[in-house]
Parts: sequence; C-alpha cells; structure tokens
Amino acid sequence: MFAISIVGIAVVTVSLTDKNELPLTIIGALLGVAMTVFATYFLFKGQSKQQLALLEQQQQQQLSLLEEQHNIERDQEKESETFKQKLVSYNSFLDALRRYVTQPNETSKKEIIFHTMAIRMHCKDSIVESLDENIISIIKDTGDKNEIKSLVTALNKIAYIFREELYDMTTPSSSKPLDDFEKAISGSAEEPSEEQKVKDNEEEQKEDEAAVSNSRILSWDEKIDQLKSIGWNLTNGNDSFTLSSNATPVIISVYRKKGKYVVEASKENDSDFSQTLKDNFKGSRRYGTWWRELPINNYGVTEGTLLTQLPNNVRARASVIKWIDKVIAYINQ
Repeated sequence: MFAISIVGIAVVTVSLTDKNELPLTIIGALLGVAMTVFATYFLFKGQSKQQLALLEQQQQQQLSLLEEQHNIERDQEKESETFKQKLVSYNSFLDALRRYVTQPNETSKKEIIFHTMAIRMHCKDSIVESLDENIISIIKDTGDKNEIKSLVTALNKIAYIFREELYDMTTPSSSKPLDDFEKAISGSAEEPSEEQKVKDNEEEQKEDEAAVSNSRILSWDEKIDQLKSIGWNLTNGNDSFTLSSNATPVIISVYRKKGKYVVEASKENDSDFSQTLKDNFKGSRRYGTWWRELPINNYGVTEGTLLTQLPNNVRARASVIKWIDKVIAYINQ
C-alpha cells in the first residue's frame, strides 16, 4: 500500500508539474507528508509488536518464577514432613531399645529389629553402619536363627526401597555390617546339645556339693570386698550383676537367659577370647561372648531372686563364686 501510494503521488506530481498547475514546493511537501505518515504507521506497528512480545516474555518469566517458587515450597514441605517422620522413627526406636534393654525377650527383640529398619530408610550408609555396630553389641541371641534372618532380610529390602524413593539413593548390593547385624540378631551361636547341658549340670552340682562340704565358702559381702581389692567393680542390675575392671576390657555378668541363670564373659567381640573360654570351660559362645548355664535354678534360685539368694543360699553362692574365680584366673594368665 505504501509503494502504491508513493507511485500514485509521483504520477500526479509529474502530471501536475508538466501542466504547471501547482508549484513544485507544494508537491514536494505533500509527498513528504505522505511518506512521513506511512513511515510513522509502520514504526508504531513494529513497536506494538515488540511491546507485545516483551509483555509475553515477562509473563512467561513470571510464570516460570511462580512455578519455581511452588516447587521450592513443595520441596520444603516434603523435607519438613520427612524430618517429622524421622523424629517419630528415632523416638520409636529409642522406646523399643529401652524395652529391650530393660526386658530382653523375643517380642522386644523383634521390635528393636523393626525400628532399626525404619531408621535405616532415612540414613546414609555411614550412619547405618555405625548404627548396626552399636546394635550388634546390644542384641542378645534369642529367637530362632532362620526366622530372625528372614525377618531382617525382608525388612531391609523394604527399608532400601523406601529410602531410594525418598532420597534417590541407590540400593547397595551388599553390606558387611548388615551381614554382621543379621548374624548377631539371628542368635547364631555355638551351643552344646540339651543332653550335654544336662550332663554338665549334673557334674557341676556334684562339684558344688563337694565345695560346700569340704571348704568354707566366703560370704557374699566378703567376696565383693575381695573382688574390689583386686580392681573389680560390681554393679547390681535387675536380677543380675556385672563385674568390670579398669585393668581389662573383659566384662563378667550373671543374669537370667532363656529361663536359666548363666555366667557370661565378653571381650569387645574378640572371638579368640570366647573360643578359648569355650575350649576350657565348655558352654556356648558367639563372637567375643562366652556363657555357660549355672545349676542354681536347682538350688532354689527362682526368677527375680538372684541378688537376695546370694547372701543366704550357700550352694548358689558357691556356684557363682566358682565361675567368677575361674574366669578371673583365666584373664590373669
């Protein structure tokens, strides 16, 4: 349209000029006005398109910023909810641990296994390994080996599935601490047969009877004083007691285990220590822990009466003192 108008104006101008009907100045002015009008029109039109494109770009940026802000808020909300769930898992684990430490039995053991797995799905591998190491040192060997191992394996798989979903972590193919954890809680221990336990009990009862008949048995207070004089400290528990010494990492305990009182000695998971005790004194072992059943159930020591019976029950006291002396003598070799 612009080109046609210019051509038209030019034709009219030439025609008028030839006839000398208008001065050249008027024709030139008209031509300039027409060109200015058309040029201004196209400039405004281009500027409007530019402004519209700029406005659309600004709107798109605002939408992108708004979407990014929404994503940040969603992530923060997710992190906040995950943190709350972590606290719930940690507190549940501590409650289960308290129940297991105060009342170690099959039910409380399975609870602590379950809550350990719940924590596992929130933690990094380094945290999980540290957790496993400490749980291994606490867990006692109760329960059926195959049943517990199957439970741990299944719960770990579930925990890793959730962890990968929550934190985009790759599920590890193998973990030595996890293998150790499974072994520790599965009750995998070297124990004598029931027939051997009965035989050992009978022999030990004869030894205890002979000791009571042929020698003076120290009173419990005298024995405690004697132990303190050689560097051992006695700590009473709930129907149990523990001996410890600053001179050695060995811990000696007497407590109720699977319905029977046992004497136990452990040395920071030193398997050689527990193996040597088992070779010398029979009994059972797992990693660095050795234990042996005491016949004091047959001497009238029923559940919950250990600490009250030791001062007055001579046969029970003779049996307990004998094994304390044997273990300490071995440690001092």
